[in-house]
Amino acid sequence: MANRVAVGVGAVALAACLLLQPTDARAEEAPVALVTPLVYGTHLPGLGKPAAALAKAIKERSGGDVVLDLKEPGDGTKPHEILDKVADGTVDAGIATASFWAAKVPAASLFAGYPFGPDAKVYLAWFDKGNGRKLYQEMYDHAGIKVHVIPCAFGGAEAGGWFVKEINAKKDLEGLRMRIFGLGARVAARLGVVPVLVAGGALAEAFKKGKIDAAELYTPAVDREQGLQDTVKIIYMPGWHQPETVLELLINKDRWNALGTARQEAIEAACRDMLRTTLGESAGLQAEALASLSTKDGVRILDWPDQVIEALREAWAGIAKEEGARDYFFKEVLDDIEKFQSTSSGAAEPPASPEPDAAP
Repeated sequence: MANRVAVGVGAVALAACLLLQPTDARAEEAPVALVTPLVYGTHLPGLGKPAAALAKAIKERSGGDVVLDLKEPGDGTKPHEILDKVADGTVDAGIATASFWAAKVPAASLFAGYPFGPDAKVYLAWFDKGNGRKLYQEMYDHAGIKVHVIPCAFGGAEAGGWFVKEINAKKDLEGLRMRIFGLGARVAARLGVVPVLVAGGALAEAFKKGKIDAAELYTPAVDREQGLQDTVKIIYMPGWHQPETVLELLINKDRWNALGTARQEAIEAACRDMLRTTLGESAGLQAEALASLSTKDGVRILDWPDQVIEALREAWAGIAKEEGARDYFFKEVLDDIEKFQSTSSGAAEPPASPEPDAAP
C-alpha cells in the first residue's frame, strides 16, 4: 500500500514539474509551419527554384521542426502585397526581392540589385564581413516595418535588354520605347529612352505590334523560359541596371522572436548555405542560357558600346545623388557599399555552416 502511495505522489510531483516549465520551452518543442508567399513561382530557374531549395534546407537543418509552407504567386497573396502582409502578421513569412518595396522604402533597391551595383561576390562579402546585414535590418526597422530580413539567395544578373535594332551610339537610345522599371528606367530616361509599362506575359505581343522597341525582363535563363527569343533576336550585355538579383526571406518580427534560438539558427544557416550555393549556380545558369540563346535560337548577344555605358553610368551618378539628397538612409547605404568595394577585395566567402545534429 505504502509503495502505491509513494508512486502516486511521485507521479503527481512529476506532472506538477512539467506544468511549471516555462510555456516558451514547451512551445519550442512543437514543429512550426510558416506560411510563405512568393514573388516568383518555383518553376522559374534561378529566381523561383531557390525558394523550394531553401524550404528543403530549412526543414533538414531544423530536423523537421521548421517548415516553409510555400504559396505560389497569387495563391492568396499577390507579390506586391507580401511585405505588408508579413509585417502585419497576415502571413508568417515571404520570399521576394527588396526592389518591390522601393516606392515605400527608397533604399530597398540597393539591397536587391541596382544600376552599376555589386555583383554576387561583393554582396556576399558585404553581408558577411561588412555592414550589409545590419543596414538591411535597420532599413525595415527605421521604416517601422515589423519584419526580420535575411538575404537568402542570388537570382543572377539580368540581361541588358532585348532590342529590335542595334544600339551603336548614345543617340540610338533617343525616343526608344522600352519596357524598363525602377531606377534603371530613370537612368535610361535621362538618355532619351521612353519607359513603357508592359506586363511580362504581354511582351511578345507588344513587340509584334510595334508597341515597344526594347525590353528588360529578368535574367537570361528566365527570359528564355518566357520565350522572348521567338520574337526578338538581339540581347545587349551586361545588365548594367541590375548586375545581380538578391532574394530575401522576410519573417514577421513577432513570429521570428517566438521561434527560439535553435530554430532561428537553423533558418540563418540554411540561408547562408543558399547564398553560397546560388552564387555559383546562378552564374552558370545564366551563361548556359546565353549560350543556348545564341547557338540554338539565333539570338545575337552584343556588348554595349563604351560610349553608351559611360553615358548610362554618368546618368546613374546624377540620380544616385538626387536620391541621396531626398533620403538620408539611401545615401548611407550607397556610401557604405561603395566604401566597402573600394577598401576590400570583397569576394571572400563565409565559412561553411556546421552540419545539423542528427534528429533524435
